[in-house]
Amino acid sequence: MFWIFPFFYYLLCLFPLAAEPPSTAAQEDFKITVNLRNPLYQNHELSTCDGGVISALPSLRLQAKNIHYIRHEEGENPTHSIEASEDLILEFGDYVFVGESLFYDFNTQTGVLSHGRTAVEPWFFGGEKIFLHNDNSFTICNGFVTTSESTCMDWEVIAEEAHLSNQQFLSASNIKVKVLKVPLFWLPSFKLNLNSIYDSPIRYTYKWGGKQGSRLSMIYEFFSWQHFKAFARLDYRLNRGFGGGLETDYSSDDGKALLKTINYWAKDNSVVNTHQKHRYRFQGIYQNLFLDDSISLDLTWDKLSDKEMATDYNDHGLELDTAERTQLLIRKQNDYCISHFLTRLRVNQFQTIKQELPTLDTSFKPYVIGPTGIIGQSFFSGSYLDFTYANHLKNTHDYHSPRIEVNQAFYRPITFLPFQVTPEAGFVGIFYGNTPSGNERWLALGKFQIEANAYAHRFLNPQWKHVIKPYLRYEYITSPTVNPKDHFIFDIQDGWYRLDMLRMGTVQELYYRSPNSLLYRPLRAEVYTNVFFNTPTFKSAIPKIYSDLSYQSFSTLTHHVRFGWDCEHHLVDHFNIRTEWTAFPELAIAAEYRHRSPYAWRKADPTNFILESYQREKKLLHSQLSDRRDTLLMHLYYQIHPNWSLEVEMRHGWNRRNEPSYTEFEIDLLGRLRSAWNVRASYQHKEEDDRIAFYFFIGLNKPDKKKYCHYIPCLGL
Repeated sequence: MFWIFPFFYYLLCLFPLAAEPPSTAAQEDFKITVNLRNPLYQNHELSTCDGGVISALPSLRLQAKNIHYIRHEEGENPTHSIEASEDLILEFGDYVFVGESLFYDFNTQTGVLSHGRTAVEPWFFGGEKIFLHNDNSFTICNGFVTTSESTCMDWEVIAEEAHLSNQQFLSASNIKVKVLKVPLFWLPSFKLNLNSIYDSPIRYTYKWGGKQGSRLSMIYEFFSWQHFKAFARLDYRLNRGFGGGLETDYSSDDGKALLKTINYWAKDNSVVNTHQKHRYRFQGIYQNLFLDDSISLDLTWDKLSDKEMATDYNDHGLELDTAERTQLLIRKQNDYCISHFLTRLRVNQFQTIKQELPTLDTSFKPYVIGPTGIIGQSFFSGSYLDFTYANHLKNTHDYHSPRIEVNQAFYRPITFLPFQVTPEAGFVGIFYGNTPSGNERWLALGKFQIEANAYAHRFLNPQWKHVIKPYLRYEYITSPTVNPKDHFIFDIQDGWYRLDMLRMGTVQELYYRSPNSLLYRPLRAEVYTNVFFNTPTFKSAIPKIYSDLSYQSFSTLTHHVRFGWDCEHHLVDHFNIRTEWTAFPELAIAAEYRHRSPYAWRKADPTNFILESYQREKKLLHSQLSDRRDTLLMHLYYQIHPNWSLEVEMRHGWNRRNEPSYTEFEIDLLGRLRSAWNVRASYQHKEEDDRIAFYFFIGLNKPDKKKYCHYIPCLGL
């Protein structure tokens, strides 16, 4: 029954928060309003048996059938109190209690509520005695907490005493867990920060099937205090054995310091390596700000047993996760420049990475040269780089070199209505302390660019506006003093070669202003091409033509289309179309088709054409940069019932070179059971595995900001 142990945590999340933090308001006189039905006044006591309401601002309101209000200011022992019972409702700060009887002393601003009970969704809690304190905190004696809606509870956590202070900190002692009235677990004491009340305090996962066999997982938050949280994870795979780990989360009061860690080890194997005996992950993130926020520090590390471990640990269904970077980044900003100090290491043998041991770069603030209006921009970088390949790669050789770069640019915007013209000129100089020939080399080249933009619009009627923005950008890069094959290429920053290119295109947008003055952009279309001059690697001056289109057929139906035509080979270079449709409030569908021809090269920057200007098409076609493929993606979400929903994700790929077609999909049934238990039943089909998984968690989850994009309807983004 190890799975029931974490239930002790529920008590730590579910007692009420203090109504207000300690403040001077607690010492102020109450503004008391007494409203009783058929009151009787006798011996300084105002009473009724027919019901009434007493309000004592700012934080107390009482409603009951039997009320005795006593106020006697004379004598050595002045009395100012309330006694109430039967049909009692008490508002204390932000919480509403029901109970059997109440005594409250206005002189000491303290009270006692007998057999009180309240709720903060999805939690219900109370106790035999609830002591109300003058600092707006309270103590519960012989208390309970549960998510069961009825008084006949499926499960409950009982504490001998619990105290809440400062609206968030709970101290509890002598904790017991009961399921169906049977005691299962005991804990002497615990402390908790109730800011996490909307986090899921416990999650269970059971996965059945697949090549790795069935696995039971459990994650729960066992400690939370101030700004520190700790989570324990326990896994058990039927075919292998146990695994466990510890996750921590810390943030400072001012929000400047952040620390998150994962430490996990398991007797397990991966789908790829069935003979593996152990797996682990040690990951962390540390961030902080210093010296009036002018210096920022960002430290990350991620040590994995194998490259599949990141995906298996996070378990996001069809999503694939990769190892995070292990690096230290320090950023310094002042009124004149922004500097970075970066050290990046390879800690996982399966990774191919450019190690920076270290890199120091500085970007200087743009400056104006006298009355000319010319703006100058300078950049400097110094590094020791070590490019290391993954151990399993063959016919590869690691390489390293000191590297110093200087980049200088000058530009000046000029306006010729309706045109905005910006000429630019500059140079790049790079020193390599080591090259394939074993000698040091200096690389130098010049850059020239001129960009022209225009803007025109027309109102079709008071609600519709058409905007057209044609543009031209000519770019010329001189041949570098060192051929690319004569120095090491660490990344795209070293990929310099001659380029003589003109990009020209037009952007058209259609805006609509609604009657309530909201602005929408239902249509955006861009058509552009690149013209290459004196470039032998291209057969024609205009090799490809591109277009990007996004439009809304209706307020609930959006389309995005990207299209490229290959003029040299007379075929579709690439074609991506995505449609998103909210059919009605309970149903949303998204579908996307992607096509890439063998001549649509895979590049980190699709707008950089130096690669095509240097390498012949035949060589690129027989490299991994040529990746012909077709992919179909679908996503459906349907709310079957207010407490149940269905989610389906699917991807199908085909037409890849030397690889078979594949189909992967995931079907999830999400629902809420009784007593605030949430469940997700999932069937996941992957290329190498099939499994059924069940996920259980309790409570409410905070929204995940990273999961939602910043969609702006008025701009049509």
